[in-house]
Amino acid sequence: MASKLFRTGTKQVFLPDHTIAFLRPRDNQPPNFASFRVPLTFNKLDIRDYLLHAYNVPVLGVRSQLTQRRPRRSKMHHRIYRPPPVKTMTVELQQPFAWPKVPEDLGAWNSPQLEKRHNEMEKQKKMQKQAQKTGNLPLRDEVGSTSSRIAIRKEAQRLLKEGKWENDRKLDPKFAKGKDNAADVEK
Repeated sequence: MASKLFRTGTKQVFLPDHTIAFLRPRDNQPPNFASFRVPLTFNKLDIRDYLLHAYNVPVLGVRSQLTQRRPRRSKMHHRIYRPPPVKTMTVELQQPFAWPKVPEDLGAWNSPQLEKRHNEMEKQKKMQKQAQKTGNLPLRDEVGSTSSRIAIRKEAQRLLKEGKWENDRKLDPKFAKGKDNAADVEK
């Protein structure tokens, strides 16, 4: 009976407190190598056990790199400091991995709500830049009514005419009348 080449970890992790990012390969990287951005506390055995137990991917070898980042100036005190380094690990896989092709039709991801939110963000950025240049915020009359304000105004006018609002939900009986009836319902 052949023995295992290495001893695997037995620690079970159900809610991990670390994040591992699978990085897109460089142009000259072979398909049987994969790169990951890992926490600084991760070691080679951790990534090997993680890939084996979480994804059932056996690993032949692991290389670890620490990349120092450029010194930066803190925003609060304007002191120069060096951010913590970025740790990447390159693992050699038994079987090559090919990244899927980029989909040509992005309609499933670009919903109308996402498009509307993007347009609103662009308008907000434009308004903020204008306020920074001029030094004052535009008045409500200068900006005009937005579509959401117009919709709220129409709903308010309808409520004033009809005098009733319903959300088509049945109310729980213990909340229907008040505190006195709630005690009767509990009995």
